[in-house]
Amino acid sequence: MLKLTAASLRTSTKAAFLVALTMLAYLPALRNGFIWDDDAWLMHNRTLEGVNGLYRLWFDLLALQQYYPITGTAFWIQYQLWGFHPFGYHAVNVALHALNAVLFWFVLRKLGLRGAWFAAAVFALHPVMVESVAWVTEIKNLLSTAFFLGSVLAYLNFENLERRDLPRRGNWFVLSLLFFICALLSKSVTCSLPVVLAILIWWKRERIRPADFRPLLPYLLVGLPTGLLTAWLEVHHVGAAGASFNLELYQRCIVAGRAILFYFFKLTWPNDLTFIYPRWEVGSLWLLLAPAFVALCLLALWFLRKTIGKGPFAAAAFFVVTLGPILGFFNGYAMQFSFVADHWQYLSSLGMIALASLLPNALSGVSRFVRNAALSFVLVALGLLTAKQGFIYDSKDTLWRDTLIKNPKCWLAHNNLGVDLTERGISRGAEEHYRAAVRLNPRYYEAENNLGEALLARNQVEEAARHINRSIEINPTYAASHWNQALVLARQAKSDEAYEIVDQGLQQRPIYLAGVNAFAWLLATSPDERVRKPRGAEELARGCCEATGYANPRFLDTLAAAYASQNQFARAVETASQAVDHAARLGQATLADEITRRLELYKTDRAYLALRR
Repeated sequence: MLKLTAASLRTSTKAAFLVALTMLAYLPALRNGFIWDDDAWLMHNRTLEGVNGLYRLWFDLLALQQYYPITGTAFWIQYQLWGFHPFGYHAVNVALHALNAVLFWFVLRKLGLRGAWFAAAVFALHPVMVESVAWVTEIKNLLSTAFFLGSVLAYLNFENLERRDLPRRGNWFVLSLLFFICALLSKSVTCSLPVVLAILIWWKRERIRPADFRPLLPYLLVGLPTGLLTAWLEVHHVGAAGASFNLELYQRCIVAGRAILFYFFKLTWPNDLTFIYPRWEVGSLWLLLAPAFVALCLLALWFLRKTIGKGPFAAAAFFVVTLGPILGFFNGYAMQFSFVADHWQYLSSLGMIALASLLPNALSGVSRFVRNAALSFVLVALGLLTAKQGFIYDSKDTLWRDTLIKNPKCWLAHNNLGVDLTERGISRGAEEHYRAAVRLNPRYYEAENNLGEALLARNQVEEAARHINRSIEINPTYAASHWNQALVLARQAKSDEAYEIVDQGLQQRPIYLAGVNAFAWLLATSPDERVRKPRGAEELARGCCEATGYANPRFLDTLAAAYASQNQFARAVETASQAVDHAARLGQATLADEITRRLELYKTDRAYLALRR
């Protein structure tokens, strides 16, 4: 009993040390704010509000970008706890990563790897993981991996993979299957789990037979349709369709081969990690050498299995299989920007990093001091790189500027940096980045529209009209461009044409509320009496506020301006005060300051007149 207690104490100490190392490396990330896509999952996510939102997360397939109800529920719970304060979200992400490192250690130890703790520490401190940990949105990676590892661990308790004579424990099987379902509902890339379990069975058993794989059938029956549902939603709901995704089969094989090599080398030498990597050209047949080389390496490991053991092939197979859903054979929205991303290999990296358990054994022949010094050096170096990488995710500004340093031709980064600068009131700098985005990608309709908005803000109406019309020409279904076209026509005193577009926009479902609000702002604050229509502005702005539960500060700001334009200053003061409170709660300090300045006008019975919103 005493021996068992001592062993448990050693396990707890090692686990605590692993958690402490993780927390220390990710201290810079704890002070970070929100970045790209966080607004879609948080600030613009209506499912966070009330029990009805929680119901939609589970019973509406289109409530989120993907059907990930457990991820959505995690955000729902956190929103109830700390609203939109980023520290809580980052702390949860770091804690989940630390948990994953501990679970990874338990799995490797259960599989009999002697250097299991060192491999888990490498995973905890590797800078490739920073994108998944420091980016709030990627809690889906962290949650799904935790459930994935929990499922593997439970399965290893259900069945001893090395001895068939030991009885199976059914409760562990039920728990493993339950964890797998939770993993799928967090992020369906985990659908590869039954194949991973099959690889582990093949690795640990000297002889295999069909009955060994029979328990995996329920995993396949659950995982396969969930993975296919995600692939369908990615194309038909998220928007992973169009010219950027029209690749021939040989091109998709090239993407897969290059991606596998790319991910492997980033794990072995994590240099120049960036948020968006350059998108490769995949037209040359010579590039088929990449997948051929990968196949050759796998064949070599297969034929060497009797010499070096089955472990290296099993690790490589795990790596390739878990990468499968994001190797380019299925369309993913972000693949129009790049075929690879650090967070796409968070789960897959476990296969290659497991091989790091060999290093402590390889150094067993040297003195204990030299061995410990070498292993510590690796972990310290990785930890410092991780801490440094964490600063990149501080804000949208730091993220996009770092991306442009490492990938100057990233048109998405130019556009998104422009959007960030616009939100912070730096319109001239934003215009330069919009122009760069359009130059790098002439078919980028969002950037054309954003450039038109920037020009409209500077009263360059004719040039703005050209870019907005170009955006409509490229994508006639893009609602933002049509609403901006209505703004241009209104500014040109072409009221009938403008209102015709507005009427059409109000008939669409869902209504593009940002466009409605922008048009209402123009009607409320235009200095041109031919354009200014305060009562119409009030009606449109109130509709936007009602649709968002009077919680959007921009919509409230517009409604306040409409009241003030009708000399209803008491209502304007009350509404603007609400807008300031909501902007502050959302962490939008710049917007809160702008509204406060208008609020001071309303308190002196003066309306606010401007050119645009």
